[in-house]
Amino acid sequence: MPKDEFDVEDPLELNGMGLLTEEDTTDAMCECFIEEFMRMGHNPSQVLALFCNPQYLGMNFVLEKRGEQFIRDSIAAVFARWGKPAAWPTDGSSRREEAPSASPTAAAARAQSFPTESRFKASTL
Repeated sequence: MPKDEFDVEDPLELNGMGLLTEEDTTDAMCECFIEEFMRMGHNPSQVLALFCNPQYLGMNFVLEKRGEQFIRDSIAAVFARWGKPAAWPTDGSSRREEAPSASPTAAAARAQSFPTESRFKASTL
């Protein structure tokens, strides 16, 4: 079977699946996401931006369920656990509140700072 062909009988094909639990695992998921991206070299603002991106379903789910302040506190706690500072602006404004008023140039700059699926595919071809 060629690599690019899809085979429904392939036992080694990766499959994602959601598991129902009686307990709320949102906190553990949140910490895992943060630590994973922190260890890959993302700074606190980049990690927060990933939570705001709807293409990251799990991370965005945590943001919608728990709120941005919970995410910021979790990012600060995880980074502190690893001895890294996570400072946030003290003016009380959040990135989500500022996004609609941001200029198109600023939005384009933010979009270029994170790899997207289409840019990733183009760079690997």
